[in-house]
Amino acid sequence: MYDLVLKDGLIVDGTRKKPYIGSICIKDGKIAEILREGDCSADQLIDCKGKVISPGFIDLHQHSDAVPLNNLEPQSMIHQGVTTEIAGNCGISLFPADDESREEILKFFTRTVEVVPEDPSLRIDNILDYAEESKKHSFPVNIGTLIGHGTLRGVVVGFDDREATPEELEKMKELLEFELKNGAYGMSLGLIYPPSSYGRFNELVELSKVIRDNNGVLTVHMRNESDKVVEAVDEMLQVAELSGVHLHISHLKLIGKSQWGNSQILLDNIEAARQRGSTITCDQYPYQATATGIAALVPGWAQDGGNEKMLERLKEKEDRLFIDIKTEMEKRGGPNCVTISSTLGYLPELDGKTIEDLAEIFALPPEEAVVKVLIDCQGGALGIYHSLDMGDILNIMKDMNIAVGSDGCDFNYEMDFDPHPRSFGTFPRFFQIVREHNLMPIEDAVYKVTGLPASIINLKDRGILKVGNIADITAFDPDEIEDLATYMNPTVKPKGIYHVFVGGVASILDGEQTENRAGRISLKTN
Repeated sequence: MYDLVLKDGLIVDGTRKKPYIGSICIKDGKIAEILREGDCSADQLIDCKGKVISPGFIDLHQHSDAVPLNNLEPQSMIHQGVTTEIAGNCGISLFPADDESREEILKFFTRTVEVVPEDPSLRIDNILDYAEESKKHSFPVNIGTLIGHGTLRGVVVGFDDREATPEELEKMKELLEFELKNGAYGMSLGLIYPPSSYGRFNELVELSKVIRDNNGVLTVHMRNESDKVVEAVDEMLQVAELSGVHLHISHLKLIGKSQWGNSQILLDNIEAARQRGSTITCDQYPYQATATGIAALVPGWAQDGGNEKMLERLKEKEDRLFIDIKTEMEKRGGPNCVTISSTLGYLPELDGKTIEDLAEIFALPPEEAVVKVLIDCQGGALGIYHSLDMGDILNIMKDMNIAVGSDGCDFNYEMDFDPHPRSFGTFPRFFQIVREHNLMPIEDAVYKVTGLPASIINLKDRGILKVGNIADITAFDPDEIEDLATYMNPTVKPKGIYHVFVGGVASILDGEQTENRAGRISLKTN
């Protein structure tokens, strides 16, 4: 007698093998049997006729680090069919930390990440503290983490723009190795965000060797995704070749009209590095707008020393500051293409307005309006940037070494601001685009959200439907699945996701979220 049987669905197992009609039998949270025909008895039978039965989707690029530390009711990822998230991306994580650095690291974290710990006094110095504190809360989706290079550098070197000393580099390597040996999946670079952006080439290579030796992955938000995106890719390919690390490029994209149409150049350069022996993968989100903190418009020299130093320089209002902000804003589409998604409660009346709107409201040039908002919001305003080309998105999406990652966060639908819709519809939108543009067969599409991301981060028992694996499973209608979230109204459930199981426990049944919160902190096993 099985606990549960998902009966007569189209089994797409996450390996790119041809789908077939069959049933998945679950016992004690694991896949006990996969039947192509015949009946079996179970405590619960779920008819999946007309539905795809796939492994639970894996979101490689998440910022839900603080979700397990809060008494939240996260909904947006489980409703997309996601069962595992990897947080700590873009060089930003909550740890490592110590008494001296903790306050500044929390400021660094909150300038870009939309969900922060409810209790800012929490002492979370490492991944073991994080896992232990998370046991006090319940959440629906498994969460693993990377170590943010910016956080690591902040602890050891501080937030100054300078080269790490040999002693500091050794200390960073020691801290990183501790985190990797105790369950982190790798390290993330955020090379547009100080202090990660202050890391020199040799520092990146040396830290990458530690990751390589611990069978981890190096993910990167590159130094440039617009006018110097080719050079930024080349820099990271050199890091991979010199260190031997598995390099994973986050949210591969080309920002700004001047770069539109050049995606094949990037893909060709990456493939050439693979042919030379490097392991290179990427992820992508299926939207024409990006999202990050408004502070991303501020040049690195003005952020030297941390948040308070940045605010001091903003108040000085040097001409070169305005010139650099204007230049960066134009790369991202201009003031009419940059929207304030949240002022984090400081100026809620400005949420949803463009920089162009703010310039009119404040009677200031757009670049000066940016400075005013950042000063008034203590550096913490968040933005959406409409700056990508659909042709490039489709071309990148067809590459079978590129997984899907939301770059979002796990939210409740009753939230009080409007973030990027990617937190609510990335995975349904991916399947919708694949269907509408006939990009690939269903087995390839499922692989890009299951088996591929599992292999990238070395998840041993998830991502593929096979006997003995953890029963993280998503059942969806391939003809119906659709993203209903919009930029003006993002907090909307998608269509077409019918059943989601986390460790064999039903989290979504017939499209509705259950009371079960079966998510756990996922620690990498070496």
